[in-house]
Amino acid sequence: MLDYSTEHQLIPGVVAWLGRYDNVLFRYHQGYAQIYGEKRKMTSDTVFDLASLTKVVATLPAVLLLVQTGQLSLESFLSRYFPAFQDGMKAKVRIIHLLTHSAGLISHQPFYEWAQGFQEIVNLVVNEPLSYEPGTRVVYSDLGFILLGALVEKISGQSLSEFCQQQIFEPLGMNNTRFLSPLGLLGPLAEKNFAATEVVNKEPLVGIVHDENARAMGGVAGHAGLFSTAQDLSRYLAMWVGQGGPLREVVKERSLHSYTHGLGGSRGLGFVMRHDSYDIAGDLWPTTTVSHSGFTGTSLVFDRPSGYWAILLTNRVHFGRQTDISDFRRRFHNVAAACLFG
Repeated sequence: MLDYSTEHQLIPGVVAWLGRYDNVLFRYHQGYAQIYGEKRKMTSDTVFDLASLTKVVATLPAVLLLVQTGQLSLESFLSRYFPAFQDGMKAKVRIIHLLTHSAGLISHQPFYEWAQGFQEIVNLVVNEPLSYEPGTRVVYSDLGFILLGALVEKISGQSLSEFCQQQIFEPLGMNNTRFLSPLGLLGPLAEKNFAATEVVNKEPLVGIVHDENARAMGGVAGHAGLFSTAQDLSRYLAMWVGQGGPLREVVKERSLHSYTHGLGGSRGLGFVMRHDSYDIAGDLWPTTTVSHSGFTGTSLVFDRPSGYWAILLTNRVHFGRQTDISDFRRRFHNVAAACLFG
């Protein structure tokens, strides 16, 4: 089915890895990293714009590290850090509401149309009115994770990029994972093969974040902006399903169960649980499986009890953001589960 997806131009290209703990059991790449402008083939080490996987690969572990070290509590009120949350319904917003997409914030706003710069857009998010009472519904929200990224900076005294690099990526050996500036300051990734995303102003975005708000924030944001490879993501997932890594075992265990029963969605801390409307794991993965996806065509699925995981990276938006791979994702994860679980 992976061959079919590229040969019949459902997607330009794909990298897919399956594994258990820190063992890679299956590696696959096919198709093109870029078609428009120039043709470049997909490789096993192609660097992808992770889009919303940023939420769970960067921002989530950053927040959990602050909790683990006693610098933050999940039950802390957001008003402690952002005075604009001191009145009305906003005064009820806690950190855990942001992590579980139940803070009352809407899904998205085109802040890039009104402002440029990290702090300028954070200020707009802080002043957004809530659309429902915190803790009563689940509404997937970029805004909540923009605030979490800003919160990491407030508490740590470092940029989100620096904190994640030093505390998460370097300890895990994720050497090809980082936030990238829209100005093209690629650093050690300069020679890497990037998967192109959408064509903007007649040029595909290559090594420049696709998400417009993240781009306007300078490429570093809590909801989007991270770039990575399948190998680095396999190291990240090995932390979640195995022992070791920056996060303590109790922190990982507490993150991977639903905090939102009865709220119209099933959310752990950051991750999507089974049978949530955003669940991409298909029909065969266990009920303990969690997942997350990214708008550009990226996704992660893993099951901590068994140690199995799946990484599916595509550049589907290179064909245009209307390209729908939701059915393809579910079918891929069905095949993956059949192979892994037997």
